[in-house]
This record gives sequence, C-alpha cells and structure tokens, in this order.
Amino acid sequence: MSRIIYGRHPVLAALRQADTPLEEVMVAAGVRGSWLGEAQQLARSLGVRWRVVERAALDRLAGTPHHQGILARAGSYRYHRLEELLDCLADLPEPLLLVAADGLQDPMNLGNLCRSALAAGAHGLIIPKDRAVGVTPTVLKAGAGALEYLRVYRVTNLADSLRRLKEAGVWIIGTDARASQSIYDTDLTLPLALVIGSEDKGLRPRVRQQCDLVVAIPLAAPEIGSLNAATAGAVALFEARRQRLQKAEQVSEKE
Repeated sequence: MSRIIYGRHPVLAALRQADTPLEEVMVAAGVRGSWLGEAQQLARSLGVRWRVVERAALDRLAGTPHHQGILARAGSYRYHRLEELLDCLADLPEPLLLVAADGLQDPMNLGNLCRSALAAGAHGLIIPKDRAVGVTPTVLKAGAGALEYLRVYRVTNLADSLRRLKEAGVWIIGTDARASQSIYDTDLTLPLALVIGSEDKGLRPRVRQQCDLVVAIPLAAPEIGSLNAATAGAVALFEARRQRLQKAEQVSEKE
C-alpha cells in the first residue's frame, strides 16, 4: 500500500532522497513559495508525476487541512530489522546512540521524538510492533522530514530486543521521573540505548527489567509531575550529545 507524506519539509526531504520511491506529488492550486520551485525540479529530475489539484482534494487525502499545500504518494514505509543494527554495531565510527520508544500511542510524540533523535545524532529508533503507533502520515509530518533519514527498527518484543542489545555490549538506560539518579550525573558516552516510556504508563515492567539504569530529568517545578515522551526524549538525547561532544573535545586537546 502507498503512504501519504504531506507538508513542505517532509515532501522535500522525500524528494531529496533519491531512493525514496515516490509515485506522485500533488500541490494545491494557487500555492506559492520559494520551496515550490525546488520541489518541482526534484520531481522532474526523478521522473515523479506532478499534479496541481484543488486544496479540498489534499484535505481529503491528508485527513487534515494542515498540509501546507503539498502532498506526495510514496511506497509503503520500510521498517528496518534489529538484525541489521546488530550486524553493523562493530562498524560504527562512534559509540551507538539509540532511542527505544516503549509503546508510544500519540503520533505527534513519535514524530517529534524521531526529529529530535536525528538532530541529536542518534543511529536509529526502536518501536514495538503491537500496542504502539507506527509510522503514519501524522508521524511523518511531525518528523518534518526526519523519517527519510532516521532508521526505524520495528520489533515484535521490545524487552527481548533490549536484552539482545545488552548482550552485544550496549548499555540500556531508561527514563522515569521518579528515579533517584539524575540523568546529569550519568555517563551517556558509552554505547547506549535510551528507553522512553509511554505517555500514560511509562516503562512497562519487562522493559524496565532490561534497563541497566533508570534515571530522572530533574524538574524545577515538581508540580508538573513529568515531561511528555517527546520532550523527555529530546532532553535525554541532547544531554547525551553534549557529553559526547565534550568528551571528543577533551580527547582532541590531549592529542
């Protein structure tokens, strides 16, 4: 089945990735913008059909009027397998940084988490196959093009997948607002998978059991209770990036 990609950044990202199999691009009649010329040129160079349609047609296909006047049909989203990640661990030029989303239900949360993961230099994101949102048009829109570059690994059993990563030398660190150890007192420069719990239940017991450590993001206003999944993931990811950049600078100064 084809999938729908809508929004300027997601569609442009798909067009810039020559290996993304686009079937056609549709734009709303009367839409304007400096980005439009680039989109049309890329579509032409790839041999992708270009159609101008009424805005109402895009509303129906996207399921929302917030498509920014452009939409693309693409081949079905290709999830990656955990085995692909395990096979390439030894070849990574830097320690692994991975995100595992434990049962997120909100597509906006997942899309934003994917965007933060790519921006922070993560090597991929793991999601469970069941009882969790997959890569939908809303996720693609929220990711603002990140899903064309970030690898998403979809697994049958997240707890078992984390166990296999541990056996391969990856540290598993979960996040929980009630944990006693602060994320800022935790070494995040090792090969690492950050586990972000679901919006309402947090980490599931079997997933939590696989964590080598569970840490909290200290809040200035404890009345908040906890951050949403996408925000917590972004904070954790960029703390990992900060530590890794700092460590790289220290190594460079010693050389």
